[in-house]
Amino acid sequence: MSRILIDHADYVLTLDPSRRIIVDGAVVVQDDRIAVVGKSADIVLDSEEFDEVIDGRGKLVMPGLVDSHVHNAQQLGRGIGDEAYSGPERLFRRLWVLEDHMDEADTLCAARLAQCELIKAGVTLFADPGNYYPAKTAQAVGESGIRGIVARTMFDVFSTAMGNIPKRFEESTTECLERSEEFVAEFDGSFDGRLKAWFSMRVPIACSDDLLQRAADLAKRYKVGIIGHACENRDEVVASHLRYGMGDVARLHKLGVLGPNVLLLHVGWIDAVELGLLAENQVKISLSPGASFHQAMGNISHGRGPEMLERGIAVSLGSDSAVSGNFLDPIRQAYLLVGGYHEARLDPKVIRPEKAVEMLTLDGARTLLWEHETGSLEVGKKADITILDIMRAEWLPVHNPVANLVYCAHGGCVDSVICDGQVVLRNREILTLDEDAIRAEAIDRARSIVSRSGLDSVSASSWPLV
Repeated sequence: MSRILIDHADYVLTLDPSRRIIVDGAVVVQDDRIAVVGKSADIVLDSEEFDEVIDGRGKLVMPGLVDSHVHNAQQLGRGIGDEAYSGPERLFRRLWVLEDHMDEADTLCAARLAQCELIKAGVTLFADPGNYYPAKTAQAVGESGIRGIVARTMFDVFSTAMGNIPKRFEESTTECLERSEEFVAEFDGSFDGRLKAWFSMRVPIACSDDLLQRAADLAKRYKVGIIGHACENRDEVVASHLRYGMGDVARLHKLGVLGPNVLLLHVGWIDAVELGLLAENQVKISLSPGASFHQAMGNISHGRGPEMLERGIAVSLGSDSAVSGNFLDPIRQAYLLVGGYHEARLDPKVIRPEKAVEMLTLDGARTLLWEHETGSLEVGKKADITILDIMRAEWLPVHNPVANLVYCAHGGCVDSVICDGQVVLRNREILTLDEDAIRAEAIDRARSIVSRSGLDSVSASSWPLV
């Protein structure tokens, strides 16, 4: 049995049903669970009873952060999506070219690097919508000590109005389903329950009706979720209308795919009817404002994030990838979402910082079907905890810790992270992964991939290197 005490924290954001913020608070972790949450003065404990005591003075303690949209495999492509003029250019001339030139070893290295970035940004739980080597992403989860939802990419439509899928990835409908089912059967619940395996409809326009319906049936049989992009930009919505006569959400509803176990990513280009379908079917949503700003996707200017929240839809935040959004930091995503809608709606209260923090934690866990075990600091829940240093210059003074978290902070403020009762980051040093070795390997592999894929020209500066 192991015990950890976090004592005398300036603030503890519980995210419990009362949303208490405890001043001079303490949290006790026993094995993988939260045993005590309260004021330090009310908890009489002998520090010698603990395997580790963490001094919470000058710190804010909160539930582990959730990043509900992360492409681990794309981590080695950071920068190759910059200034892509359209969705088709980014997806089919850059992103898929990158993945086409990656092997299993590249994918494992990319996943390790991605999870280093996530841990240092305070993330204890992420969701990945898929690649063709999901076992390698899963392996990295086993090593890193955090929680993840991982899926295997499925496509059985290889030519779309946006572009063509690389021939290397062509699979029949049955092959897609069998390989995805094998992955779910082998990996769901592995690493002491830290990994969940889901089914992926990564881009619906490249999935046949048969594939989508059969995937939904399999998800119900295995009692797991389905994750996929939907209505992410105007190009993709136009392509869906050209081929199927309707947008992604309407099509998924017609096919009977939508449901409480479905997590849709981006969802920036929907109409009022589709908004109603999301609420009616209790679909979960992940918004990625950083990717939208970087790729000119229009998901804030045309998005319906506030309306989703008004309808009671579970909404979380995702970073997307090092190709699309360029950084993995859900705290920065919170600022971009709140600030983006303040600007777009000319209303500084349209989304409050308190709601953004819920999206980073409890609502994030809810969208990943994990809210009964994580997402808040409550006795009996899993010990997934993020500790931030609030003595940094960008934090001071602290009149409202919730507002400062959203409006002033970033992932670099994270000091320590506990997941499943294990300290994975202490004083900004990752304890579960060899970060130096991963960085060195990633630099070499990324250079090789970009060179042999011909993507070095698109990632180069317009200024001369001398």
